[in-house]
Amino acid sequence: MDVRGLANGVIVVGYDGSPASQRALVWAAAVSRALGDSLKIVHAVELDVVPSRRGYALRPLQPSLEMVAETVVGSPSTWPGTPLGRSRVRAVHAFGGPAAELVDASMTADLVVLGTRGRGRARSSLAGSVSGAVVARSYCPVVVLHGVGNHPPGTRRDVPVPGPSCEVVCAVRSGAGSAEVGKVERIVSAAARLASACSAPLRLITVGDGGRAGSGSGVEPYATDTLALGHPDTSVTAQALAGDPVEVVTRTSRDCGLLVIGAPRHGGTAAVLAGTTAHRIIHDATCPVMIVH
Repeated sequence: MDVRGLANGVIVVGYDGSPASQRALVWAAAVSRALGDSLKIVHAVELDVVPSRRGYALRPLQPSLEMVAETVVGSPSTWPGTPLGRSRVRAVHAFGGPAAELVDASMTADLVVLGTRGRGRARSSLAGSVSGAVVARSYCPVVVLHGVGNHPPGTRRDVPVPGPSCEVVCAVRSGAGSAEVGKVERIVSAAARLASACSAPLRLITVGDGGRAGSGSGVEPYATDTLALGHPDTSVTAQALAGDPVEVVTRTSRDCGLLVIGAPRHGGTAAVLAGTTAHRIIHDATCPVMIVH
């Protein structure tokens, strides 16, 4: 799947009133403004819980989805970021499974953003979650944010958003084979476009197995010459790191505004952070994680 240009399009954010979805909304609204995109707030209700008899009613969102949308376009006193123009925000009620509705919405979106309640491999299985289903089936890149209650002590409590003082980190594995080069380029390109739009520094880390974490141990950093030409106003640095990929990537990206990795997959070469490694990073990261197919 090709990565679409992240500009003048639509960002879809899943919202259910939970703290994790509220964080996702804050992040999506801030990035929407930076990219010049419209924001589509989607609240989905499972069909099997829709009442079929009079006298029963669904428990409404508090506040309502419409009020949430109004907050996004409201004054700074009601919204932590710069408000969006009213014409650029749309609230949508959908009757169906949240994962299916968000995947459907991704067909015409440039980015899907959602929060997830779980964190840590012992607490939940990404494969069986809404976020896991959306990551696996989305037609566009997906950004996943964890609820702050699941963050370990010492991590930042606000919603980190890419900007001049909050970098974008893009992680790939060393040893790219010819079949993986195109995918690596798509991942890096998506990270560079978003970093450029948000005026954020971009750090590219190439991770190799073995050796002492923090030491390159023969791993070559990503070549940034072409990237710098395409994004001359973006500060781009490249690092080669060795060690356990999950530990290295989550530690390096701990306070960044966005971590960009490849979508989980099984098999293939080790060029992209793939399979169980990508699942573990999505679970363990404390920053927003963008997954690119």
